Amino acid sequence: MTLSTVILATILLGFMPPLLWLWFWLKEATHPEPKKEIAIVFSFGMAVVLFAFIIESLFSNFNTSMRGVFLYSQKAFYLFNVFGFAFIEEIAKTGAAYFTVLRTKYFNEPIDAMIYVIAASLGFAALENALFISQSTTVTLTQTMTISSFRFANAILIHASTGAIIGAAFAFSFCNRARRAVELMIALIGATILHAAYNYFILGSGDAANATNQFIATIIVVIGAIFALILFERARRLRIKCL
Repeated sequence: MTLSTVILATILLGFMPPLLWLWFWLKEATHPEPKKEIAIVFSFGMAVVLFAFIIESLFSNFNTSMRGVFLYSQKAFYLFNVFGFAFIEEIAKTGAAYFTVLRTKYFNEPIDAMIYVIAASLGFAALENALFISQSTTVTLTQTMTISSFRFANAILIHASTGAIIGAAFAFSFCNRARRAVELMIALIGATILHAAYNYFILGSGDAANATNQFIATIIVVIGAIFALILFERARRLRIKCL
């Protein structure tokens, strides 16, 4: 592909799918959030991608060193990386929402937390997706679009679903901040397990394994999306007034 085609594909296929998912979640909100705040959270979600990649690289190096000391198997090494990377990315997305909006006056009802963490997660997914698409210079545009379609349905939605799980922790502790740390830890563990399970299957090697693993990964995404929608509905029905 030419440079101009790569740039166009990166913009259209990398950023448009997360923005469409963001539009879907925003229209589900009872009271629309300020567009400026959404844009800020989305942008910070993109910004923490670099931070996550650096920490993941350091974690992988640490894992390699530990394997040299404790001599655990290649599969154990792979599992540590899968869970470690998932946890790092969930922490990064949570931080992007927390340090921008969740400590401000704009977090004034439970459902806000889910909207903002989802926005941060989709910002993260947008840049991650764009970087992935931009590396497709060695394949055809058709192959790039096929890959992007799969990521639209799976990779981006898994980020939104795990973001919804974490956002739910802030939502359900809206009137009881003493429980927020516990709620958030439970949510982070759940989001990490879901994210790691998806990564475990999607990164499988071998053509036959990929076909099977992609199917399993899709099932995981569907389960995560259903769970996220259930949490979203529960948060939307919570009373705003704290007694």
